[in-house]
Amino acid sequence: MGYGETMDLKNALKKDVDLLGSEELRDPSITASKLLGQERAYFYDKFDPPFFILSRYEDVNSALLDAETYVEGFGNGPNFQPAQGILSDAPHHTFTRGLIQRDFLVKQISDLQPRLEEIVQELLDAVASKTRWDLHDELSFPLPVIIICEILGMPTDDIKKFKRWADASVANMCAEDPSEYADELAEMGAYILEQIHLKRKAGKSSDLLSVMALAKEDGKYMSDDELVSFAGQIFVAGNETTTSLISNLVWRLLTIGDLWNEFCRDEIDVDDAINESLRFDPPLLGLFKTTSRDVEVDGVTIPSNTKVMMHYGAANRDPQAFSEPNTFKLKRSGKKMLSFSVGLHVCIGRELAKLEARVTLMALRQRYPKLRLVNEGERVGPFLFWGRSKLPVTHQ
Repeated sequence: MGYGETMDLKNALKKDVDLLGSEELRDPSITASKLLGQERAYFYDKFDPPFFILSRYEDVNSALLDAETYVEGFGNGPNFQPAQGILSDAPHHTFTRGLIQRDFLVKQISDLQPRLEEIVQELLDAVASKTRWDLHDELSFPLPVIIICEILGMPTDDIKKFKRWADASVANMCAEDPSEYADELAEMGAYILEQIHLKRKAGKSSDLLSVMALAKEDGKYMSDDELVSFAGQIFVAGNETTTSLISNLVWRLLTIGDLWNEFCRDEIDVDDAINESLRFDPPLLGLFKTTSRDVEVDGVTIPSNTKVMMHYGAANRDPQAFSEPNTFKLKRSGKKMLSFSVGLHVCIGRELAKLEARVTLMALRQRYPKLRLVNEGERVGPFLFWGRSKLPVTHQ
């Protein structure tokens, strides 16, 4: 069974790639189709600094598995920014990932299901009497923020403040001038540092922020700067992409064919829907690595110390890896989507994200089977991210 739109590839390839163009921001599948018709290592010079883009499934997969050549140490965005915490390279990455691994193991994640179900029901109760509400603002954003704050051991009393900080963090990651978001990031950093000091003062505890604050590497605590960066990464990564996964999935089920009604009749497996949503609409269209040496890709030399975008969105639509790649197709076999990355830096929160989406979808189906869109909403801003920042719905 297949659903969705296919696009005119020949027309798409008539124009150069423009990641910041209005047409491609509105529909990143246009970018994917353009890239898949270009050279395998595509030089993108419409950003300062310019960078290369890998778009073929095998190229992206191979690069992600080669952590010695494509390194993390200069940030996951297009700018060169020192990376700390979970974004660092080995051996320090091994230490930081080990600190948080416990909280994101499958067993620990499955234990969170009752709490997730409780939060979702509370959020759905809050909109029960509304004739119109925003699925992003009132469900898909607060759910992952609340749960990641509880994992970290941070207060959950000001969702709007956390949203402003998360938006600034992802915008900063994609900005040509990161100083534009310095005030919001400084405010978030000060808040996290205050929480770290409270954790150290309280002593040993099982919440993740306490574990991080009290951990020692070679007999030394991590610096305040690194702890703030590390905790900020977990907070933002733990909510921003999950929010888009949930919003994207509901959006597609409500707009493609009769999918929502089929789902409500239990004719669609929820995990099939989640996996295809991640392939078709990856919340992160790609992340950047930096080359540690000269690399040749299909006759094109990418110099050492150059930023390279691993374009998940294009790789997930590579016809050499997926049949009918521009169709939302629920039963797929063969290659796995790359939306969570692979290798050393595979997303540690992937099982939590899928569980949050699963719990949300099942609750929506039970509570609001008449759910429908009011309109298509709005796209999130930064070009690396893909989701709805607004998604007005009604269930009456």
